[in-house]
Amino acid sequence: IILSFVAFRFGDFKVEVNNAGWWSRGTKISNRAAQELLVSSNREDLFFSDKVKKETGRDVWMELQTAIQPNWQGGDDEDEEKQENDSGTLANVCSGQWYGSTKMVSRGERHMYGMLKTKNADDKNDDKVESILKEDAIYNMCEVEEDTLTALENSDSCYKCPSASNGVDRCISPYSLVLLARQYLANNYTSEFATTAATSIPCDNLRTLWTPSAQSEFTSMLQKCANWALVVSSNNQSAEQKDFGNLDECPFSQFMPTVVDDLFPASYPPTVRYTSSFYATKKSGSILERMYEDAESKKYDGSDGNPLSGVYDTTESDFYDFYSDSIVGRDMSLAVGSAGVTVVAMIIHTKSPFLTLMGLFQIILSFPLAYFVYYFIAGLVFFPFLNFIGIFVVFALGADDVFVAVDKWKNARHELPHGTTEQVAALALPDAAYAMLLTSTTTAAAFFATAICPVGPIVCFAVFCGLLITFDYLMNIFLVFPALCLYDKWILKGSKNKCINFDWCCQNTASDDSNATDIESSTRPSTPAVTNENIDLTESDIRHNELEAEKRMLIH
Repeated sequence: IILSFVAFRFGDFKVEVNNAGWWSRGTKISNRAAQELLVSSNREDLFFSDKVKKETGRDVWMELQTAIQPNWQGGDDEDEEKQENDSGTLANVCSGQWYGSTKMVSRGERHMYGMLKTKNADDKNDDKVESILKEDAIYNMCEVEEDTLTALENSDSCYKCPSASNGVDRCISPYSLVLLARQYLANNYTSEFATTAATSIPCDNLRTLWTPSAQSEFTSMLQKCANWALVVSSNNQSAEQKDFGNLDECPFSQFMPTVVDDLFPASYPPTVRYTSSFYATKKSGSILERMYEDAESKKYDGSDGNPLSGVYDTTESDFYDFYSDSIVGRDMSLAVGSAGVTVVAMIIHTKSPFLTLMGLFQIILSFPLAYFVYYFIAGLVFFPFLNFIGIFVVFALGADDVFVAVDKWKNARHELPHGTTEQVAALALPDAAYAMLLTSTTTAAAFFATAICPVGPIVCFAVFCGLLITFDYLMNIFLVFPALCLYDKWILKGSKNKCINFDWCCQNTASDDSNATDIESSTRPSTPAVTNENIDLTESDIRHNELEAEKRMLIH
């Protein structure tokens, strides 16, 4: 118990679902994941590699291959808190340079985005799909963004910029089809300053101005921009080296193809099935969690299919991670259920609440003891959620050990009906300990052998489960075996306490009296019958004969 307290009090016990830090373990898949992460975080410098080398002399690709990049496996929460109101980021957002930039879509920036689709977006027939560029859909999308911005402002989750109309700081409008449509209608294709709801075209006016001719011309511009984006991403050349030929240049200087789906360039008539809206949100851990809670409580307008439907996440998939964590947490109720099933099985088999309680206690106590060795001796400070699967293993094996010990004791008592508790223990417990040792050793060895795997979380899981099984066996020896001795002594004394054993109360009342004598005689040493042959035997001779009989039975 003391070791268990030390383990949880000073062992920095914390369950971690995030496995950042284990990507450097050296396996092929981890190396590829590390490469993808580094390339993604340095995408802009790699894209303009020639320009960067000319201006700064840095060879970005060579630097990534030869120099260790700081904090490449994940951000520091404390640093994120400091960057929450970073003046440089705020200036970038409010200047309008954030729109269409790589910072907008960067995984590390963790900006929230909404993904909207039409009702029948999955239909492959373009004629049957209602495009998001239609009047009702673009108006609905505008209202969705306004409602979402209001929720972000109320929770202070977005970067706010001064509004030109009243000087009140407001969240800037997201980068989306609605923003591009407003720029088109205002004949301003470059965002030289951030757009807020107070300075942009209201949704009602947008709907009025969105005439068929405006829609047709805007769609044509989108097609030019989409085709331009395809050429830019067609090969490994940088943007300065591209040969665009006779391709019309995209009129939007800050165009990102995220506003359309991959089928749009080839669709006829031109149809946008899916689109995304990027919001300039903050990235501290507390704010991300608050945004997830707001998304779960439907504070962000998902439109719900009228005529659009949508979902939200961040560029780092934080909402998905929060949701996965909550699902895994709820799945822990299965562990509680397994404990309940185990308790019911033990109490039915042993017919003793006392033995059941001690069996449950030895299973539970093995967890903190295993963590003590895991943390303080093995030096493993990372405790992945995968380790909790060991709960199911230790409950199953722990209950099995209890069953073995109880059955061995019952068999020994059957062979020595008149033996003392010490004699029964001498016969039953070594046999039970040996049987449990074989099963526990083979199972623990199998888990410990898995520790040769180079995958970090699996190593932690293997070591922890092996320790769980080891300590469950030891606790069975130190707790359940003494409990069986106490249990037997209480039964020999004729205890009727239901917490010790309730088997006697489950028998038929009519047979209780007839069996009373049998029960009493089976739990009390018998005396040899008095005949002419043994009437002269002394008390010490009688006791000697009893011990000799018990000795023969014990040897048997």
